[in-house]
Amino acid sequence: MGMRENRKTFDLLPLKGAAMSETRIELTGWKAIVVVVIILGVTGIRIYSRFPTVNDDGRAALRAWLVKDYTGRGPKALAQRVADYRAGLPDRPLDIPAQEPKVEFVSLSAHGSPSDMIARAEVSVDGGPPPDRRPVRYLFLTTVPERGWVVFAESDSFQYYMTLVGRRWSSDTY
Repeated sequence: MGMRENRKTFDLLPLKGAAMSETRIELTGWKAIVVVVIILGVTGIRIYSRFPTVNDDGRAALRAWLVKDYTGRGPKALAQRVADYRAGLPDRPLDIPAQEPKVEFVSLSAHGSPSDMIARAEVSVDGGPPPDRRPVRYLFLTTVPERGWVVFAESDSFQYYMTLVGRRWSSDTY
């Protein structure tokens, strides 16, 4: 291929004598049906694999994270305590309840891979609505070697549904 000047613009034209190859595949009849079935099968498997189940260890990690959050020991409360400390305010003791709240999952689903997923948890606390009045929580759940399941961070519904189309979340998201 060479460049040839054509009225003060440069067009990409093949040199004389250079052959350009073209690949063409035509599928007809039963070959076309086999290819369509293979494409649909691979697509179906990929979609099915985006709906992992949360096992008992994952449920325990989610429940422990939510209990900490509802008792004032979660990441937001810790960040607030650090901000207060840096502002020079005195540290106040935690008001830990005598009995931990009983967190139950009304429904629990997940999107992502079997080892990294975003879980959608609809929760009730002590048989009623949660203290923060948010019955649906989206949490990024991952596995860590030697520790098992860990809740990495809170997520949102947008990230939850984006994992269905294969978009991977990043640390910049949180």
